[in-house]
Amino acid sequence: MDSVTAAPGSVLSGGTVGIHISTTQLHTLQLDHGPLRLTWMMDWYKRKVLFHVKNPFGRGKYRTFAIGFSARGDRTRTDLCVFSFAHGLYQQVHDGYTSRDFGRLYVDTLQHCEVMRVDESSVAFRRKFDTCDPQDVPFHGGTMYVVWLRTPELLDLSANWTRLPNVSRADWGSLPVQLLRADQIRVPEKPADVRRVEIRLDRVAVPADETTYWCRIQRLEPWLLARKHHIVQFEPLVRSPALVHHMEVFQCATDPGTDIPLYNGNCRDMPATGKLCSKVMALWAMGAGTFTYPPETGLPMGGPGSNPYIRLEVHFNNPELIAGQTDSSGMRLNVVSKLRPHDAAIMELGLEYTDKMAIPPEQVAFPLSGYCIAECTKVALPPAGITVFGSQLHTHLRGVRVLTRHFRGPLELPNLNRDDFFTHHYQDIRQLRYKPRVLPGDALVTTCYYDTRGYDTATLGGFSISDEMCVNYIHYYPATQLELCKSAISEKSLRNYFAYMLEVEKQTQIVPDGARSENYRSIRWTRGRVNELLDVYVSEPLSMQCNRSDGGRFEGFEWEDAPITPFRRPVRLQPAPTMGKYAKDGCTGSPPALRWFKPLAEGHCDRFGECIYSETKQKE
Repeated sequence: MDSVTAAPGSVLSGGTVGIHISTTQLHTLQLDHGPLRLTWMMDWYKRKVLFHVKNPFGRGKYRTFAIGFSARGDRTRTDLCVFSFAHGLYQQVHDGYTSRDFGRLYVDTLQHCEVMRVDESSVAFRRKFDTCDPQDVPFHGGTMYVVWLRTPELLDLSANWTRLPNVSRADWGSLPVQLLRADQIRVPEKPADVRRVEIRLDRVAVPADETTYWCRIQRLEPWLLARKHHIVQFEPLVRSPALVHHMEVFQCATDPGTDIPLYNGNCRDMPATGKLCSKVMALWAMGAGTFTYPPETGLPMGGPGSNPYIRLEVHFNNPELIAGQTDSSGMRLNVVSKLRPHDAAIMELGLEYTDKMAIPPEQVAFPLSGYCIAECTKVALPPAGITVFGSQLHTHLRGVRVLTRHFRGPLELPNLNRDDFFTHHYQDIRQLRYKPRVLPGDALVTTCYYDTRGYDTATLGGFSISDEMCVNYIHYYPATQLELCKSAISEKSLRNYFAYMLEVEKQTQIVPDGARSENYRSIRWTRGRVNELLDVYVSEPLSMQCNRSDGGRFEGFEWEDAPITPFRRPVRLQPAPTMGKYAKDGCTGSPPALRWFKPLAEGHCDRFGECIYSETKQKE
């Protein structure tokens, strides 16, 4: 295992004794296009994070550097550690926060930036996961934003506040990151034993349409067909970041002798046999990077019993309808011939891609839930269950929070994954530090919350970037035939809802058996009608997709009008000790002197009173 040894007195040792640190414990984030870089590691036992920033003062160009954290990337009400350094003669550190208009910097009442080193080339400090201080942003395992800025000025904080100087765009940044995360995983096989397989586009002319799904089908090379391999890592090859929204690579899960024609074109025009290629092998969405499998498992590929074709699907988002653009994006799969102990697979949880589900306009955080009901896992999973080691949450523009809850009968187990501050710009595939085991008969409920403030009409489920999705792609082993475990409201329930809106609510433009999208968009939404729709979604039977890799449903249950999994609402925030009713880790609420202070982590309360949403909405 790669490792480093921190010498006595060094930053990594905390200035005491030398310690042995694996490089897999270190995480890095490039803050600018130069040498400014953040490195951090977790001390899970002490519940602290150690931070190290390289070149914060630009080799003497800057005298003040600040770095901190924001709930949703705004510079307003940002938690900062502020470092001042001037020619080695002046050093000062303050724990502070910014005002609502980002015009002022205030010094915190309580100081929690534990300084380890400040010199001309670096700063290092520690901070607790949760300081129990409303003037600090608590650390968590979802999406956070690292905010930094620097200025040639020495800030005067003698009065416990100062005006923030104007800085150029090159001297500040805001970057999404998963701060509290599992250790990195290295590929243990020797480089010579790892071979590359690439599937990518070749200078495709991107249509001047808002949404295009482009498909390429190619045949595997003979060496892959001669012997089964394991994918141990996959890497995105994104050539047009402004155009590519997400990509997936699919196996053709059908008989080895089924001939599937090579194809390169719009997915809507793809031959029907191409749809047999629907078993997910690799995927990427905005913000994701390379994904590495744990050493005990790999995703199977090739071999004499497999179909020799794979399919790449690229979602282009071209909202400006610009013509003349080309793209050569794709995926690189790193494979080994010596098989690991377990075959891995990918399963989709959440909602069907359908306009049976809708989100009314002007909602702070409207929830939609997709169900993987107990009846599906009972018929599809092996007796010992599956181990989930990775998860990628996915929505389109309006998603602000996503979580997957895990139920075993009446007992609720820890969440499969949760991001209370989700953004579609950062859809990383997350290695799970807690690896849950899902048994036959367990139920999984994936709930996405949507912010539709600023929109005039209902948002529908669908494939376009202007539609919405709610998905959790889970990575697990051992592999099963269960490819999709997703739901939507049943057709019968939806017809009854539209009939009610016509006959009782007098929404006269509704046609109960008509186009769902037109019906939803014709409703004049009021608070009462929004509540009625939510009540229907959380109580009416489901159309359940308990599907194999070939697209067929598992037998053994009637999946249409399936019963909904009951669970408690609302889903409350993960405990926030800055609010007295959410005490944990020895915190009993805000310190008495700070009871007046609205916590930095709070935003605009939604209908459930959960204050985690931004107070302002930037419509994208």
